[in-house]
Amino acid sequence: MTTTKPGAPAAKPAEGPLLGGRWRLGPRLGRGAQADTYLATEIARRQEVVVKRVRLGAGWKSFELHEREAKVLGQLRHAGVPRLHAALEEPPGVFNLVMQRMPGDNLRDLSKRRRLSELELRDVLIRGLEILDYLATRSPPVVHRDIKPSNLVRDSDGTLAIVDFGGVADVGEGAGSTLVGTYGYMAPEQLHGQATPATDLYALGATIVALAGGVEPEDVPRKGLKMDLAKHLPSMPAGFRKVLEAMTEPDPEQRPQRPRDVVAMLAKAFTSEPEPEPRSKRRRDRDVDEPVALAAREPRALRPARPLFDNAPEPLGALMRLSVLGIALGGWLGMALTAWTLQMIGWTAGVFTGGKRSTARRMTGDVAEIFVDGRDGFGDLARRAIARKKR
Repeated sequence: MTTTKPGAPAAKPAEGPLLGGRWRLGPRLGRGAQADTYLATEIARRQEVVVKRVRLGAGWKSFELHEREAKVLGQLRHAGVPRLHAALEEPPGVFNLVMQRMPGDNLRDLSKRRRLSELELRDVLIRGLEILDYLATRSPPVVHRDIKPSNLVRDSDGTLAIVDFGGVADVGEGAGSTLVGTYGYMAPEQLHGQATPATDLYALGATIVALAGGVEPEDVPRKGLKMDLAKHLPSMPAGFRKVLEAMTEPDPEQRPQRPRDVVAMLAKAFTSEPEPEPRSKRRRDRDVDEPVALAAREPRALRPARPLFDNAPEPLGALMRLSVLGIALGGWLGMALTAWTLQMIGWTAGVFTGGKRSTARRMTGDVAEIFVDGRDGFGDLARRAIARKKR
């Protein structure tokens, strides 16, 4: 597989050859068995891109993988997957893929500078699962086949991207007999040329294990073929560790088959952990919060409502409850409309920034959360106003 550093700090582009009349080739970022990767700059917009180059003399298999990568990337549209700008042969016999350069650092480089916290590891896992779910739900499903720390790029705001699709496979066409992957992160079935969405789940789980323990997966203690995560990561919460054990199950039939299956496991694991963090902080810490954040807190509607003015004489108590109900309904409606407006502003900002998590979008989301909490508070007040006393 190609060794690249798409998330490395930008180097000053050199005055290399001009590709397609648009991109000035710069310094080489990585050299691999299948292709070399370069930094380049689009002249008109001064925008950095990544160029992967394969020479015809590299062998038929390299060219086949190059063609497959171009075909698959050309069909994918996701903020966590590099956009393919062009595929061109220039000069003759040299085939180039011009791709979006994803901002941030790859996790291998990042982990060399500091150890990621448990919260950051969860964030990486959830965001990675969201991207893999997009790939797995294509028709046919798309399998990356080389998920590892150096192929995951994380921006300063937590945004995650999966890069280097040089070993990608369409499950509908079959993965073929070519051995693709990186030892330690590669699921056992890849040794036989097999690949399904569960194959990428194994690699993502092994990646989190490697980042959590600071060692390569092949150096993790084993029980038979399975990683002994209880011995390797004894301080990790049991629920989180159980999810990683399921993801790195050697038998593909016993492994979760879909990324959303793992998300459901995470949601269940998080609900069993003590006292969840405030919702506003969870939103700042991760993007994918639909199943996980909802499972991490008790819904207000399920909590028993304590009646207001229990001891007030009637009909005075009824009049007081009706007054409070009117105030609560008005407050709930005002808070709900304000939160909805802020969320729409954030959504619009996301559209105009290409779907990325901009600063404006994050700020409006955080403010909207305050009004959502206020709305829920007025909802509690309304339920208490109409609650009946126990007889």
